[in-house]
Amino acid sequence: MNITLKELITSFTKSIDLYNYLLKNHHRRTAIAAFHIGVEMGLSADRLSDLIIAASLHDIGALTISERDSLIQMDVENPFPHSSLGSYMLSSFSPFEKISRIIFYHHWHYDLDNTYVLELGPVPLEAYILHVADRTDILVQPDCSILAQKQQIITKMESYNGTVFHPEVMAAYLTQAHKDSFWLDIDNWEMEKILKLGISRRYEIDLTLDLLEEFALTLSKIIDSRSKFAIAHSFGVSQVAYAIAARMGYSEEECRKIRVAGLLHDLGKIAVATEIIEKKERLSEAERADIRTHAYFTNLILGHISGLEGIVEWASGHHENHDGSGYPLNLVNDSISQEMDIIAYADIFTALSEDRPYRKGMSTDRIIQILQDEFLTKHGEPVYQVILNHLDELGSICKVSVQDGIARFHCYQNLADTQEQLIKERVNR
Repeated sequence: MNITLKELITSFTKSIDLYNYLLKNHHRRTAIAAFHIGVEMGLSADRLSDLIIAASLHDIGALTISERDSLIQMDVENPFPHSSLGSYMLSSFSPFEKISRIIFYHHWHYDLDNTYVLELGPVPLEAYILHVADRTDILVQPDCSILAQKQQIITKMESYNGTVFHPEVMAAYLTQAHKDSFWLDIDNWEMEKILKLGISRRYEIDLTLDLLEEFALTLSKIIDSRSKFAIAHSFGVSQVAYAIAARMGYSEEECRKIRVAGLLHDLGKIAVATEIIEKKERLSEAERADIRTHAYFTNLILGHISGLEGIVEWASGHHENHDGSGYPLNLVNDSISQEMDIIAYADIFTALSEDRPYRKGMSTDRIIQILQDEFLTKHGEPVYQVILNHLDELGSICKVSVQDGIARFHCYQNLADTQEQLIKERVNR
């Protein structure tokens, strides 16, 4: 593939900052502050790179407006759900192993340094740097000149030195924070600049199909974790799509690319409020319109990356219908590829198999009836026939895939409970 891992990471982290309705600009500003502190502390290029990527993604586990509102308080009462969830989202991508750990610990108090989760090991210094950078941005009031707030913020941060914040990190922070340029950079640097400065040459490697699949799985977890009813939806779609493609005679490489498209098909939902995705009641017309934007945003986030054109087309086109009634491009007939039809059918098959807020998962017989009655004319005969001929097999693949995804999620979520219990035990001593 004619794309580097750095390009893919840069594209996605920029997209989180631009399109996530909860986190706009916070990740960018935190990454800038963390960069300056990390440079002051003399971090190596690779450690600084991990810090910047972690800062650029650190609150992806905050799913709802109420969670966002709790995190913008200086003293976060319970940061463990969002920090552990964010860590889980990134844990499947091998180059992000340390980044995942940094995010898990990014609200850890320095006076609890010797109390940590054994499965993950000690708290990385980068997590303490990220904590200081994160809380600095939280204290900035957007309706007032940042320089006019400088001393007040410094004074507030100093009051937590040695208890909440690591003293060595605070020493580096204070050196930087007394400079006007530190604050003006937070206000004015673009995400692209900080990523260019901060991501090391270690990530300038050609993207293999193995790495692409790992990264796509990571992105799918970021989206699917926003709803307990779809916690492994994209993974299920990817496995069903792969199985359909294999039975239609696609090569192994083509099947794997289709599997990647299945993992990425709902990526654009990062721009849709979780409250809409999780809503149990019937959606309003405006809410349905919001949901329809996700296919467009999938293309917008990934569409400019050279080398991923086919995969992005298949992923973002899974709601196009042969009769022209689909979205976002209202394509018809020959303008819709068979790969797009495969993702579309896999998406519907998996969604109908899953429990949702408003219904239980359906039997394979009921699913095939719905596909025939409602989707056959929209997504074509060839893929439908393959599903019909392998119904029980595909049903089993779907069920096992979704169950495996759910089990992995709950296993990692248990670390949040471990984390919270450790804090309670230490505080009560």
